[in-house]
Amino acid sequence: MRLERLRWLILGLLFFSTVINYVDRQALSVLLPTLRGELHLSSADYGTITTMFMLAYTVAQIPSGMWLDKVGTRFGFSLFVGLWSAAAMLHAFARGAVSLGVFRVLLGFSEAGNWPAGGKTVANWFPQKRRALTMAIFDGGSAVGAIAAPPLVALLALQFGWRSAFIVTGLLGLIWLAGWLWIYRAPENHPWLSAEDRAQVLADGGGAVQVKKASFGDAFRRIIGERQLWGLFVTRMVATPVWWFYVFWLPDYLSKGRGFSLKEIGFFAWIPYLTVDLGKMTGGALSDALLGRGRSATFARKSVMVGGALAMMGGLFVVSAPNAAAAIAWASVATFGFGMWSANILALHADVFSSDTMGTAVGLTGTGASLGGAIFTYVVGQVVDKSGYAPVFWMVGTLALAACLVLLFGVGRVERLNQQNISNEN
Repeated sequence: MRLERLRWLILGLLFFSTVINYVDRQALSVLLPTLRGELHLSSADYGTITTMFMLAYTVAQIPSGMWLDKVGTRFGFSLFVGLWSAAAMLHAFARGAVSLGVFRVLLGFSEAGNWPAGGKTVANWFPQKRRALTMAIFDGGSAVGAIAAPPLVALLALQFGWRSAFIVTGLLGLIWLAGWLWIYRAPENHPWLSAEDRAQVLADGGGAVQVKKASFGDAFRRIIGERQLWGLFVTRMVATPVWWFYVFWLPDYLSKGRGFSLKEIGFFAWIPYLTVDLGKMTGGALSDALLGRGRSATFARKSVMVGGALAMMGGLFVVSAPNAAAAIAWASVATFGFGMWSANILALHADVFSSDTMGTAVGLTGTGASLGGAIFTYVVGQVVDKSGYAPVFWMVGTLALAACLVLLFGVGRVERLNQQNISNEN
C-alpha cells in the first residue's frame, strides 16, 4: 500500500534527523578528554559550556514549536536542520572555552526544533494505536546517534584531528535535508497519496480539518491552561536530566573514573546508548500492545513508564560497581529504563493534543526538559570537580523516582483535549 510505504519513508527521515542531531551534540563529549588539553578546559568549564547549550535549547523550545505550528514542518524543519548543521561545523574553529561556548549556544538554539517537528509529523501521519512505537522509532535515533558518535568521532579525530570530526558530522545534516525536501509534504496535499489514502490519514486523526488560518501563537493560547500540559512539563523537567547526564558525562566518567583512553571510549561508551534504544522499542511496543488489547491510554502509557522509572534507578549502583564492565552494565539498565519512559512520554503528547497544537505542546514541555537538564548539568560540573562522580550518580538514580511520582499524580487522565482544529501545514 502506497500510504504505508510513505509513512515508513517519513518515519525513516525522522529517525535519521534524530541520529544526526545526537551525533552533532555528542561529538563534544566524546572529544572532551582531548579538548581538556587542546583548549585547556576544566570540568567546570565543560559544565558551564554544556549548560549554555541547554539554556539556549530551553529558550528555543517554545518559539520553535509555535513557529512550526504556524509555518508547517516541511519548511520549518528544513531551516532547523540547516542551521544546526552549520553550527556543528563551526565547532571546528573553536580556540578556547569562550568560542566553544558561543558555537554551543548556536547549536542549542537550532537543535531545539527536532522534537516539536518530529512529534508534529507523527501526529499528522500515524493513528493513536501506533504512536508509542512510532515515537519510539523517531526518538530512538537519539540512542543510535549516541551509539554512532563515540566510534565515528574517535576514528575521525584519531585519523584526521579533532577539528575534522566536527566538520564531517556537521555535513551529515545537509545530506539529510535534500531527502526531506524531496519526500515530505503534509498529508492533505501530498502528491504521492491517492484520494483513498489521504482520507485514511485524515480519518486516523493525522490531518487537521482546515477551519481557519492559524495565527502565530494560536496553539499556545489554546493549550496553556491545560492541566495535562503542566503535568507533562514537570514530568519531563524531572526525568530528562537522567538522559542528558548519560549523554554529556558518561564518556568523561569512563575516562576519569575508570581510566578509559579515547580509543576505549570509542569501543565501549556506545553500549548504554544501545540499551536506551532497546528500551524505547520495548516500551513503545508494550504500551501499544496494551492499548490494542483494550486497556486505557492512562494504564497503557503510565504502567510502562513506572517500570522504566524503576530501571532508571540502576544509576545508583554505577560508581560502587566492582569493575568497569559492571559499571557499564548498571548504566545500561538505567538507560534501558529511560528508553521505556521516553517512548511513552512522547506518545502521551499525541494522545492528549491535536496535531495542529502538537508542535507547541512538545516545545512547551521540552522547555521543562531542557531547563531541568541545564540546571542539573551545571550542578554536575560543580560537583564533579569537588567531590567526584559518586554523589552525582546518587542524584541521577533518585530523579527517576521523583519523576514517577509526578507522572502518577500530576498528569491526570490521558485523553484527547477538546480543541478546535486549525491547519496551516506546508
